[in-house]
Amino acid sequence: MEEINEEKINQEVENIENATTEAAEAVEQDAAVIVEAMKEEEPSCDCECNVEEGDNCEKKCKNKKLWIILGAVLGVLAIAAIILACMGKFSKYPGFKKDRATGLYYQFYGDIHDTAAMPKTGDLVGILFSLRAGDSLLIPMMPNEMIMDSLYEGDFYNCIRMMHVGDSATFILNGKEFFQNFMNGQDYPFGDDPLYADIKLYGQLPHDQFVKMQAEYEKAMKEKQGQEEADIQAYVSKNGFSAPTEEGIYYKTVKKGTGAQPQMMQDVEVHYTGRLLDGTVFDSSVERGETYKFTLGAHQVIPGWEIALSKMHVGEKATVLIPSRLAYGERGNYSIPPFSPLVFDIELINIADAQAE
Repeated sequence: MEEINEEKINQEVENIENATTEAAEAVEQDAAVIVEAMKEEEPSCDCECNVEEGDNCEKKCKNKKLWIILGAVLGVLAIAAIILACMGKFSKYPGFKKDRATGLYYQFYGDIHDTAAMPKTGDLVGILFSLRAGDSLLIPMMPNEMIMDSLYEGDFYNCIRMMHVGDSATFILNGKEFFQNFMNGQDYPFGDDPLYADIKLYGQLPHDQFVKMQAEYEKAMKEKQGQEEADIQAYVSKNGFSAPTEEGIYYKTVKKGTGAQPQMMQDVEVHYTGRLLDGTVFDSSVERGETYKFTLGAHQVIPGWEIALSKMHVGEKATVLIPSRLAYGERGNYSIPPFSPLVFDIELINIADAQAE
């Protein structure tokens, strides 16, 4: 028995796909020609009518032509339906259709929102996105993405540009190409298994609107940054802080400690409460009822904390005001807005085996 050549079979299936796709496109063009013919001016009546019929003769000719054209359209649509069914039947991936322009295999689910917007390069889109191969789920979610120029034909960005807002679809990607271009040149670890991308496109912000919003945001942040120093000075004056340390934090001792002073790379144990200048508490180990432990100098906390704890003794309590440049800066952090100076009440409880005297 002749050995089955899987590569040859796949090539034959692809040839059938291409042929049926070309036939479908030809049928679509023929349908367009027929529709245009229906719009053309009617020719003079040349059928055999009784002279007495007059205008009725011309009406009969028009109706006859309309019925002929309608029959032709229905015939074309029937052929198109058969061809499209064949495309699904002979697809290399059953249930998926192939986009000739990109080579992508795709399958849409539910209603197609063909009147909704389609993303373009430069737009910001909101998506739910997962990648899977075999039994492995690689990327469970990617909520927002800027649509870029495609890195290769049939890439992730091509998928997004084929969708309308509200659509859900699965695309089959070239795993080796995807990992090379989107996963820092890593080797595709799933051999010849297809790479499936499940995408839900739920929002789109056009590029020009995005640029406008970004400019407005940057302007607001610049104003907030400029206001920060004034806010710090008003808080310092109201709450009795002295001059800042040479590093730039404001430090006020509430209770003196009599224990050891921590050294870099020692483990320390603290209680703390953090708040914004308006008094809003954003985090507190005291409220949780659990102390916080970290290694001083290991960059596990913000720089302002490193500075403050290096000045404290075991048993000491202090209130520290930290400018945003020594905290979370222009990025902020969860409930902490960008360019926010922070106030912490800190108690140094213990240093790796060192106790208060």
